[in-house]
Amino acid sequence: MKPKVFYDKSTKRLKKILGRVIPRNTRFRPNGVYRINLNDRRTCNNAEVKVHSIYPNLVTPLEISEELYKACSDYWKPKRSVTTDYLVVEVPNGRVYTDNESSVAIVTQLNRVVENVTLSLTDGKVTDPEQNNIFDQSYFQAPTRFKGTVFSLLTGGAGLNNIGHWFLDVLPRLHLLRESGLYDEVDWFLVPSTRYSYQTETLELLGIPADKIITGVEYKHLTADKIIASTAPRGNHTLVPRWLGQYVRDSFLPLVQNEKPTMEEKAPYLYISRSDSAIRNVLNEKELLEALEAYKFKSIVSSKYSILEKIRMFSQAKVVVSATGAGLISMFFCKPGTKIIEIFHEGFVIEPFYDIATKIDLDYDYIICKGDKKVHDATEGQRQHLFVETDQVVEILDKMRKSSEKTSNVETV
Repeated sequence: MKPKVFYDKSTKRLKKILGRVIPRNTRFRPNGVYRINLNDRRTCNNAEVKVHSIYPNLVTPLEISEELYKACSDYWKPKRSVTTDYLVVEVPNGRVYTDNESSVAIVTQLNRVVENVTLSLTDGKVTDPEQNNIFDQSYFQAPTRFKGTVFSLLTGGAGLNNIGHWFLDVLPRLHLLRESGLYDEVDWFLVPSTRYSYQTETLELLGIPADKIITGVEYKHLTADKIIASTAPRGNHTLVPRWLGQYVRDSFLPLVQNEKPTMEEKAPYLYISRSDSAIRNVLNEKELLEALEAYKFKSIVSSKYSILEKIRMFSQAKVVVSATGAGLISMFFCKPGTKIIEIFHEGFVIEPFYDIATKIDLDYDYIICKGDKKVHDATEGQRQHLFVETDQVVEILDKMRKSSEKTSNVETV
C-alpha cells in the first residue's frame, strides 16, 4: 500500500473512532427517524419533508440463468426479486451528513433522519436508518451553509472511486430528479467526488455546470435552504431496474450517433485488460491474448479512454471479453445482440453484469475459473487473480462464429 493511501486510511479511521468518543456540537446528532407512509399521506408533514413518488412499489426481477444463480458465491446470493418505492424528497432547511463511505444521512430541520433516502451500510449491506452511524457520532463539525437548493447524489460505498458504481448508483439519481419535476430548482449538485476524469466528463456530458458541483469529500456536513434527495437507484439491493439501463443509454448514446468512429475505435472484438489494476488480474493473459488474436481481438485498458471514446468503441463492438470488473460497465453502450463473455474466479461469482446484459438485450455468456483456495467473503473474493482456461473462451467464440456463418448462409439462400 502506498504511504499516502495508508496515511489517508489511517487518518480517516482515527477520526471515525475519535468522533464517537469526543463530544462536540452534539446538538447535530439526530433524535429519531422520519418515517414515510405512502399509504397515508396525511401522516406526512410537508413542512418537514415533502414526498414525490416516482416509481411506487416497483418490482425488479433478477434476470439471470438458474445455472449462474446456483454458481453465485454463497456470500453474495442475490434476491430473486425486489420491490422498491422510488421517491424524491424535499427537505426545507435540511442537512446532509456523510462519511462518504458507509453513511449518508438526510436530516430534517426537526433533527430527524429521513428514511428511504438515507443510507446506512454495515459490511456492505444496507441496514435500517436507525442503525446509521450518525447516531453513534459525538463529534460534529458545524455544517457549511449553502444558499438555495442542494441535490444529493451521494451514494456511499464504491460510488466514490469506481466507475461501475458511478453509473449504477450515482448518475441515475438525475433521472429520478427530472421525473420529480424539481431539476430546474437545483442550485448545487452534491456528488461523492470529482477526483477522476470519468466523474467530471460524465457530469459535463449531462449538462451540469462545473460551478454548480460540490463534493462529499469537501463538504461532509452541510445545510441549505432546501435539500433534495432520492432513493438509491438500486434501492436497498443490487438488482438493476430496467429504467436505469434505459436512462444511461438514452443519456449517452445520442452523443455519438452523428460521429464517425476513428479507425482505432472500429474494433469489433474487444478484450478488456485489467493490467492497470492490482486485483483480479488474468495471470495467463499473454496466453489468452494469443488465443484471441486468431479472432482479431483488440486488447484495451478501459481507464485509458475518455467516456466519449468508450461510447464510440463499445457501440461498434460485436464481442466483448473481460474478467468481471468495473470496465464492463461500458456494456451499457453496446448495441442489442452484442456478445458479452464475462470471466469469473470461482470464489467471486456475482450477478450484476449478467443482470444488466439481459435487461438491455445483450447476448451474455460466461466462464468460471477454478481457484486454489476457499474464499470466505467479497473482500477476499474480489482480490483473487484468475487463471483462464483459454479453451473455454475459444469454444464460445467458435460456437458464435459457426452460428453466424449458418445465419449468413440462410440469408443468402
